[in-house]
Amino acid sequence: MVAAAVVATTLTLFAAPAGARVGTQNTQFCQTLASDQGAGIDFEGLGPVEAKYGAGLTRKLAKTGVPAKLKRDLEKLAKLYDKIAAGAAANAVVAGKQKFATMVLVELTSYVKENCTTSVPSTT
Repeated sequence: MVAAAVVATTLTLFAAPAGARVGTQNTQFCQTLASDQGAGIDFEGLGPVEAKYGAGLTRKLAKTGVPAKLKRDLEKLAKLYDKIAAGAAANAVVAGKQKFATMVLVELTSYVKENCTTSVPSTT
């Protein structure tokens, strides 16, 4: 159950508001992440529709010039999403993959922070 939540959380990161990120170092990655928001998808879990979206976006992100390790990890994550999109239960697919899914989430979050986030101006 926790592993499925981690994979769903990764998908939620992909669907964050576009205005929250502005490209700084990897413009192609940041623009891909910001422009594809999964319009019409109800991100209330990780069902086949969300997983299909996640697999497609994950593959797009892997092709944007990210470091080789992140690219490989995104491609592996896309394969997990593919299984769920094909109808397999999320918990069954990610059973035993919790450590991997958590690592990818941390790796992806760090990459977004380093490459796509600009600092918010101080209001004080």
